[in-house]
Amino acid sequence: MVKTYRTLQQWNHWLTEFLGATILNAEKKLLARLYAESYGKYAVLLGLPHQSPLLQSSLMSCHVMISPLINKHTSTQNIESDFYELPLLPGSIDLLILPHTLEFVDNPHKLLLEACRAVKPEGNIIILGFNPFSLCGLRKYFTHKKNAGVPWNSHFISATQVITWLKLAAFQINHKQTFFFQPPFSQKKIFKKLGFIEWIGHKFFPLLGGIYTLTAKAKVTPLTPIKLNWKQKVSTVSATLPGPIMRDRQ
Repeated sequence: MVKTYRTLQQWNHWLTEFLGATILNAEKKLLARLYAESYGKYAVLLGLPHQSPLLQSSLMSCHVMISPLINKHTSTQNIESDFYELPLLPGSIDLLILPHTLEFVDNPHKLLLEACRAVKPEGNIIILGFNPFSLCGLRKYFTHKKNAGVPWNSHFISATQVITWLKLAAFQINHKQTFFFQPPFSQKKIFKKLGFIEWIGHKFFPLLGGIYTLTAKAKVTPLTPIKLNWKQKVSTVSATLPGPIMRDRQ
């Protein structure tokens, strides 16, 4: 099951604080570029109410958010549902977005399979996650778990692991990128003074960003023609003709 309702509420509230809002804004800008590569009508985001702005730049006409928390402060259509039992028909969604959703559930593999089931053939899935091999990962490692708070008490899943799960679900990886290279300080002044680290990270350490994004497309399984293997030999005409007829021809 999903982790405690209180943990999800804390994560949702953290997105309104300085560091959380900064990350959310960076993710919104990145997704605006990725949306240009997705086509269709239906876009679904599995997340929390304060993540609804991530859908605003989508070019698809129908936007829906699915969340265990009640959303009363957004114009985005919201469906209250458990993540493990999505109210979606198989193969019905053109674009599915999971912004850090896998990090706040007890069984992320099960959730990912449930999400992949709902994506149409040639449809896309976009996943955002904290990179354990980054400054964000270091902060999680050196922060006392009892007093960590969100998101540092969540389970960071590597991009390599998620890619393995996607390939097992018959998805093809089309895009992989990391961003947010700055140290995850909550103090606004210190964070802005270290803004130059973002440029250095993009230039020299492109795989060590604090957040990764993956875009994958559902493969279409081609029909394999079946070749018939005839084992019975066809008898020759001469062997089937009666003897008198053969003599008359002579």
